[in-house]
Amino acid sequence: MKGLESDFNALTSARFRADPYPILAHMREHHPVFRLSPGLTESWHVFRYDDVRDLLLKPDLFSSDRSLQGGGDLADANVAFLFNNMISAAGEKHRRLRMLANRVFMAKAIEALRPAVETVVEERIAFALSADEFDLVEDFAAHITVAMICAVLGLPKADMARIRGWTAVLGDNSGAVTWLEKMEPALAERGRRAAEEMTAYFRDFLSRPAAGDSLLATFRDLEVEGERLSEGELLSMAMLLLLAGNETTTNLITNFVRLLDGFPVEAARLRADPDMTDGAVDETLRMRNSIRNIDRFALQDMEMHGVTIPKGGRVVVWLTAANRDPQVFDAPDDFQPDRTPNRHLAFGQGMHMCLGASLARLETRIAARAILTQTSAIELTGPAELGVNANFDNVTRQMVRFHGRG
Repeated sequence: MKGLESDFNALTSARFRADPYPILAHMREHHPVFRLSPGLTESWHVFRYDDVRDLLLKPDLFSSDRSLQGGGDLADANVAFLFNNMISAAGEKHRRLRMLANRVFMAKAIEALRPAVETVVEERIAFALSADEFDLVEDFAAHITVAMICAVLGLPKADMARIRGWTAVLGDNSGAVTWLEKMEPALAERGRRAAEEMTAYFRDFLSRPAAGDSLLATFRDLEVEGERLSEGELLSMAMLLLLAGNETTTNLITNFVRLLDGFPVEAARLRADPDMTDGAVDETLRMRNSIRNIDRFALQDMEMHGVTIPKGGRVVVWLTAANRDPQVFDAPDDFQPDRTPNRHLAFGQGMHMCLGASLARLETRIAARAILTQTSAIELTGPAELGVNANFDNVTRQMVRFHGRG
């Protein structure tokens, strides 16, 4: 499969956007560390499971601190001022932000959301079974995640169409500095405008009396060890929660249904034994994790697989390639709901492991179980429309028909 290197581009390669897995498998086998240049900035890409996991567990060598990318046009292209949160922080700042967030995202608090999730899932299943044909993304999955993010953050549901628009723009912008050879002013301007509008929205929301009982107000007022969030950190935390709680879980629910369609034998097994649902959700996370890669920055010169990564170099860690590494997972391209163990890296690893993993699993497990127990079949009635940015496993539209059990 020589020549696939030329299609290794998440923003400009139609071939990669349509099906990145053969290209990632080629890179994993032949280029375990790959230097990508030109781009707006050079980057080094890592694909193998052991390398990815090891790198994520060494924050003293590979930092998530986005300030290391510098300022100016590069930071503007990635809307850097909105990433002043724990996912992009290191050291003491990360510890402080994570400690504040952990106070809010305790397991007990997540479990308390179960009745709300069950209610909205039942409402959407009833809609799906009564409809002839509908969009799995906007009419089903997004309704569930939007309802939950409204419940979690205390936002009015009427505002969510605008907010989904902003998060879509920021998602399209993600990673632009890695893949584009030159600045695209329109792309950068859309990102800046969305970020500014979102910032103004949350400033206004937090000034309203109705914000008093919201999670964002809790974050604003929470104090741990004498520390509170600055306004910039609070606004950035809101952006993180929206992206993590909205786009990624919408993608996960959508991808679960698409895997049922792609693996009908396993779908029949799951319908016969819905107690396998939890395993099926984790297998979806392994095969079709919503965020395909994350960035780190080298804190010193180092060598991996004969490739020198310089101090300050942007290292792009491919979770989705690691999750299909045949050295770790048997038949990695097969959907196996009873795969044990399933040591996927969809939520990352180490100190930056995804804080919202429990909520994402809760929503998707409840939705998946309802689908398995209340449908006899799901028919994809049209091709999937894919997002423009293959850094995400992102379907923007998928027309479907749910068939009931009789």
